[in-house]
Amino acid sequence: MRRSADALARPAEPSVPAAAVRFVLAGLRRLGGDCGALTLRAGLPPASVLADNSARVPTVHLGRLWQLGIAETGDPCLGVRVASQWRFGRFHLTDYLFGTAPTLADAIAVLVRFSPLLNTAANDVRLTWQECGAATVTWQVCSGDPAVDAVASQFALGSVLFAARHVLGREIKPVHLGLSCAAPPCYRELADSFGPREIDFGVGSSTMTVSEADLAQPLPNADARLAAILQEQAAEVIAALAAVPRCADRLRQIIAVHLADDGLSLPMAARQLALSPRALQRRLESEGTCWRETIDAVRRDRAVLLLGGGMSRRAVAARLGYHDVRALRGALRRWETGSAG
Repeated sequence: MRRSADALARPAEPSVPAAAVRFVLAGLRRLGGDCGALTLRAGLPPASVLADNSARVPTVHLGRLWQLGIAETGDPCLGVRVASQWRFGRFHLTDYLFGTAPTLADAIAVLVRFSPLLNTAANDVRLTWQECGAATVTWQVCSGDPAVDAVASQFALGSVLFAARHVLGREIKPVHLGLSCAAPPCYRELADSFGPREIDFGVGSSTMTVSEADLAQPLPNADARLAAILQEQAAEVIAALAAVPRCADRLRQIIAVHLADDGLSLPMAARQLALSPRALQRRLESEGTCWRETIDAVRRDRAVLLLGGGMSRRAVAARLGYHDVRALRGALRRWETGSAG
């Protein structure tokens, strides 16, 4: 079965920086989570990829990681608890964009403007100015899973607040906090962490309103020249993310369709991409991967979904193109330890 040229030309799937995934993983570990098991069950790439600050991870896998965190902790304050461990520099370019702005208002505006650096998914991220001079940050994650959306939005707003407190060097409290989730039985940690004068639950989108006085505060590390350079770099990164999908992304689509086929091979995939096998290998090399690693990544992602759905290992092995269950067991052990394929 062939995919059409139009299907192969679709934009790359939404992604988040590997640094963001590392941050959430570290937060869950501090709360008692098993990082190795979480990495495997969420379908995350191996540690070598997550350690690369230029790497991106499909947003769906971060959503799965939040699902696992919610299931393990049952904590309605999970998002802000993870966000509270934010330290300057964890989000690299985004943090420096924030810290070099002239005022807090400018910092938040630039963060919203360049939010695709943190997630290219179609989330509701915007800044709205009030007549009184205050401003409302809307950051509503839209993954399709209400529980994930609530916790991830809470995490996003919490990260903005902790970044603001860091760059100003003092405590600030929002005027108002609105969260899309229903009010949990106990939300003291939410109230203590955000410290809003008012908090509403069950609203359409998660929001945080900052006072005019706080927004007008100058940032001690403001640097107009550096900020201009960083913004130019951020615009280039976002443009690249919105460009034609990487060859590896298109190859993953082909492999996913033909994974259980005996005829799946590099020459077959190259033909579907209108490339010679050698040209395909060179393209993959330039993107930091290879044929074997790409197949392994597709198998890992598919295994997480199928096993999570209750399918037997024998059936999963067949779906992934393995000859027997032993090969699948070996792959699962390798993925869990993060060793090379």
